[in-house]
Amino acid sequence: MPRPRTRLHANPQLARQRGQALLFGLFVLVTGLAGVFFMFNTGQLTAEKTKLVNTADAVAYSAAVMHARALNFDAYTNRAMMANEVLVAQLVSVSSWLEYAEEHNQRVTPLNCTNISSVPIVLVLVKYEPLCALMAWQYAQAVIQPAKQGFDAVAQGTILATETAKVALQATQTAMSAGFLPARKTLMQQVADANYAGLGAVKVDTVPLLDNYTLFDGEPFIRRYSGNDRTRFKNVEAAAAYKDLFVSSRGWSDRSPWSCFLALPLRGNASHTASTTLNGFDDWSARDDGKLGTEIFVVRLFSARCRSQTAYNLGDGRQSAKKTGGDWYYSGVPSFYDLSTKAFGYAPENADANKKENPRLQFAIRLTRGSADLRTSSGTSLVKPAGQMAIYEGAEAKSVMAAVSSSEVFFERPTARVDGKKELASLFNPYWQAHLIGNSAAVKAAALALQNP
Repeated sequence: MPRPRTRLHANPQLARQRGQALLFGLFVLVTGLAGVFFMFNTGQLTAEKTKLVNTADAVAYSAAVMHARALNFDAYTNRAMMANEVLVAQLVSVSSWLEYAEEHNQRVTPLNCTNISSVPIVLVLVKYEPLCALMAWQYAQAVIQPAKQGFDAVAQGTILATETAKVALQATQTAMSAGFLPARKTLMQQVADANYAGLGAVKVDTVPLLDNYTLFDGEPFIRRYSGNDRTRFKNVEAAAAYKDLFVSSRGWSDRSPWSCFLALPLRGNASHTASTTLNGFDDWSARDDGKLGTEIFVVRLFSARCRSQTAYNLGDGRQSAKKTGGDWYYSGVPSFYDLSTKAFGYAPENADANKKENPRLQFAIRLTRGSADLRTSSGTSLVKPAGQMAIYEGAEAKSVMAAVSSSEVFFERPTARVDGKKELASLFNPYWQAHLIGNSAAVKAAALALQNP
């Protein structure tokens, strides 16, 4: 029985085209698979790059925080040493004043201060009369003398404690400076490893792309000042001490409220002159002197003027804290850490427009991940290309993926000064703060030079 004729038999041209759609389908399938694989690999690369960039930011910011804390640590220790130095100035001032008061009590008798016709009352020395009466009080000696002896004993022990604290604070500054760079390196690697825990190795470059802490305009950002370079600390120390009015202004003066002339020839003046000074770098000395004098109008041949008639010594006091030869031992203005000379050059008076603002400590670091550790088709991913698909595998320059991040430490008061002035950067105030910044053109160029084969 003959087979029925089909459409293919009727049309031989159709028979020759049978199966061509399958080839097109296979081509579309392969292309689709390649696109899916490309998207997968691109996604993996993007995720890896994003994580590496975030890790680099974390590392750079951690380094900046460490820089800021190091600067603030020096500021806090400088302020602690400053407080101890001011205490020395206060102690010698009080001791000198007590010695003056003790002698005043012993020498005040001729003035008859408790009598209605006392010398201060006759001379109308209204400021001095109450003090004169107090010093002439019969129990004054019983109060002043023990106070002087007790105070000196306590003060001597206190200065010894300040000297011990000074040595300890200087040692901590030196230790921090010596161990800072190794500690920073360890910290940065720890931060990087924590971000990639269980995900393979990540490397922090040994040498930063930019490191103003070690090199700022040709010098380190901070330096140690000692010997004759301690002038800045000395000046700040003296200024801080003189804010205590007892140290700077405990003296007084009093005078009769009239001029010396023929109708009323006798007048008087009483005074207490006092000073506390920092001489050189290792000598805090205080002195107090009291005196009362009278003047009388005298007419002589060819002259008529007031001349001194009587002088009373109201007591004097001396006290010193010195490295050698003083009443108390004092090692002197401490060595300390502060901004370098180049960093101090960044100030409003600088002629260079780029250096009129406070100095900023910048830092840039590069992190790398080896291709074998990346979660991509060329690394740890289970999906890997084969055959002709290998063209999509890709390869990082020098077989590493890199990311760069920059940070900055800057000086800024949390609140504005009361006097409205701008606070200048130094290591006497702990106002150093940290943040991330964009990578500069120089940093990018340095990173590219390391990455390109």
